[in-house]
Amino acid sequence: MKIVNVEPILLTTYTKWQWGMRPCTYGFVRVTTDNGLVGFGETYVAWYMPEVIPPYVEHFGNVVVGEDPFQINRLWRMMHVKALRWSPLGVAVTVIGAIEMALWDILGKSLEVPVYQLLGGLAHNQIRCYTALAGPDMEAIKKLKNEGYTAVKVAHTGQMTQEGHLSVAALVNQEATKAANIRQALGNDVDMILDPAIQFNRAPWSADMSLKVVQALEPYNLLWMEQPALPTNVDDYVRIRALTSTPIAAGEMGTTLHDYKPFFEKRAIDIVQPDASWCGGISECAKIHAAAAAHDMRVAPHSFSGAVGLAANYHVAFSSRNCFMLKYPTQENALARGLIGHAFKFKDGHVQPTGVPGLGIDLNQELINKFPFVPNSGISHGRAPFPRPTPNWTPEHQDTVSW
Repeated sequence: MKIVNVEPILLTTYTKWQWGMRPCTYGFVRVTTDNGLVGFGETYVAWYMPEVIPPYVEHFGNVVVGEDPFQINRLWRMMHVKALRWSPLGVAVTVIGAIEMALWDILGKSLEVPVYQLLGGLAHNQIRCYTALAGPDMEAIKKLKNEGYTAVKVAHTGQMTQEGHLSVAALVNQEATKAANIRQALGNDVDMILDPAIQFNRAPWSADMSLKVVQALEPYNLLWMEQPALPTNVDDYVRIRALTSTPIAAGEMGTTLHDYKPFFEKRAIDIVQPDASWCGGISECAKIHAAAAAHDMRVAPHSFSGAVGLAANYHVAFSSRNCFMLKYPTQENALARGLIGHAFKFKDGHVQPTGVPGLGIDLNQELINKFPFVPNSGISHGRAPFPRPTPNWTPEHQDTVSW
């Protein structure tokens, strides 16, 4: 069997968020073999900069066309060598990971087994899951609790929309008040996770400020505080973790195991959050899980991609003994929640595998035709006001200029 084609598939839908509607572009990769088997992968980078994906896929696709798709580790290395000089980490690695993901999909389909079986089989029959909200919406929190979720993450709790100056006391009080209200809505039977989204803030907190906030939130017994400092500042994490009892999580922006090494070596976090659609694919994600286990750290994968990336993360998670929680999408989205149920189903606050071969997600031509790519729809587009509130956007009114 040989690889005959590697191609990008950019699809745009739209999603609700706290300021209205916004475009949402997913970056998939389709790998085709000479016997007709097709595998799919995904890179989360398309969410931000979809236009950069096709040239990367063409570049690395040329490396693997004509090769045996079952030689996954060798092909990953062949592609990575072609990027060592100019992008040993970052975007190139995420695209390499998307192609690698598709190779695992092909292998599983060929052998008629799910990918988690190829990774050693199930370590769990089900995994507890949480979901996330873009802000402290109390009615939405109560609704999720009624749907069976036993953990809820509220993101953007920090300065995403803060325009004016706040004193230290006012900011700490602001965040503590939010946490108190969320805890009241959740009760004591549902775990609370907070994510200040520091990497998206116009005014990221300093380590001193983050420490004050995290300490002020201790009475609310968070399951974890996510990325309270910029991911480049490992020593800030060390300091914050040493001075709080709240578990600290990070890792969603890491590419390859090497990005995680300082966090492991310095014991800078408690919970590791790799993402197969970002870190370099399924094999690299599995290595990060294993390294976390070797350092007695738990894993809760970051999963904010389309269904292909979600499935890749779930397959690794179900084969990993130290994975204790997964994120499951709640928004009705044809390219994420609308597809993931074929491979993994949600039941009573847990995710369970269905056992279908490969990754379990297929993008048929009808679906591809339904969601054509909209240029300039990435949320990091140069004209975008992100992370500020955006104008309403719908497929009928594609206001990509003001977006």
